[in-house]
Amino acid sequence: MQSILPISCGLDIHKDTIEACILIDRGYAEPEIIRNSFTTLRGDLAKLRDWLVSNGCNHVAMESTGVYWKPVYEILEEIEGINLCLVNAYHMRNLPGRKTDVKDAEWIASLFMCGLLNKSFVPEKGIRDLREYTRFYKKLEQEKTRQVNRIEKFLQTHGFKLSSVLSSIVGVSSRRVLEILCEKGQVSVFEVQMCLERGVKRSADEIAYAINGKLSAVSRALLRELLDTLYAHEKQLKSLYSRMEIVSAPYAPAIALLDSIPGIDILAANYVIAEIGVDMLQFAKAGNIVSWVGLSPKNDMSAGTIKSKKLKKGNNYAKSVLVQCAWATIKVRNTRLSNWYWRNVGRLGKKKAIVAVARKLLRYIYAILSTGEVYNRQLDVADTIKNKALKLESAKKHISTLESKNAKPIVKIVAEDDSTIGADKDGKPPVISSKKSKGGQKSPNSIPQKAIAPEVPKKRGRPRKNLTSA
Repeated sequence: MQSILPISCGLDIHKDTIEACILIDRGYAEPEIIRNSFTTLRGDLAKLRDWLVSNGCNHVAMESTGVYWKPVYEILEEIEGINLCLVNAYHMRNLPGRKTDVKDAEWIASLFMCGLLNKSFVPEKGIRDLREYTRFYKKLEQEKTRQVNRIEKFLQTHGFKLSSVLSSIVGVSSRRVLEILCEKGQVSVFEVQMCLERGVKRSADEIAYAINGKLSAVSRALLRELLDTLYAHEKQLKSLYSRMEIVSAPYAPAIALLDSIPGIDILAANYVIAEIGVDMLQFAKAGNIVSWVGLSPKNDMSAGTIKSKKLKKGNNYAKSVLVQCAWATIKVRNTRLSNWYWRNVGRLGKKKAIVAVARKLLRYIYAILSTGEVYNRQLDVADTIKNKALKLESAKKHISTLESKNAKPIVKIVAEDDSTIGADKDGKPPVISSKKSKGGQKSPNSIPQKAIAPEVPKKRGRPRKNLTSA
């Protein structure tokens, strides 16, 4: 293989040891090899850095093995002008034959010298710090959800059907009821009435009947521990969020840009920025970042036959956040993404359609961070008008199809320009309208649009004999 770099170093990183190999191209048939071993302790990492500097090696490649590469990467970043290359082990194959750690380091160095390794995306130090906060915050949210499920399981075990009468067992009203249960072991109707907020739909009698029971002293102590654990999680989440706001302060403009997209709030914007960063120059085009996150299907085709369209493996943290944002986006009416989802969900199914919306949402994020412009709401208005025109055209086509089959539709569609299509046998279609007349009653000539159905001609011929009859 032809060498591109004059010198390169390959690092094979493990939990306790690091195997390093430097290759120097001096114009001979084989490059000069310099090997060394280090431990992963902080002092030896400084020795590794000094060893690379003393040998004049500014091109270093390493495998992304778990989290073991992170302290090595951070300490080597201190070298001025260094070219660090973090490589995905999936994209690299070792030499056949006997496998050793020394051979691994030499193989990495030789591939890097020949320019056959692709860098993995590693954001700047501030983004990596924010990433640690957001991922820990997400783990705490998941632990809080598990704790709520433990409380629900405890209540169901002791016959308290609180979740059947209240929408949330950790809401304001539910927490007041649970506090009384911890103190007394049972709740009266009057106490339930005092606990309820104004927005609760069920009456105090219904709620008291659903939680009619008594807890022993041992059960009350266990419920107290469960509630205290839940409160501790909420307090920790609140403290962590305040610290996360401080860490994400340098990226406030980018977060504000993402917050302008329907379905993305401040917390979701922090999640997205922590995973993909703010510098979109790391990705050549939108398709690259979609593939890196893992929202693009595989290109598994052989002899013109598609074998698999499963999603690629990628950044699971970014993928899950984008899918959650996609679910929130489709609930916002009259937007490009929601219009696309409701047009295609019947054909694709919910899962495929929501992944497609997440992929489109990531493309919007890439464009917004690249240009620095906020989300354009005017495009949503234009898309909504276009969507209504498509629905009208589809209805016209459906009616023309029925008329060609000698059906007698009695449907009238009123377009924006007051033009009508479809007629009854007299040539005067009834008006579809929901407006009431002056007397307050609906017009007798008006027909609800959903109740109208075309008259399909009956099939001719002899009736089929019923074989099941005696």
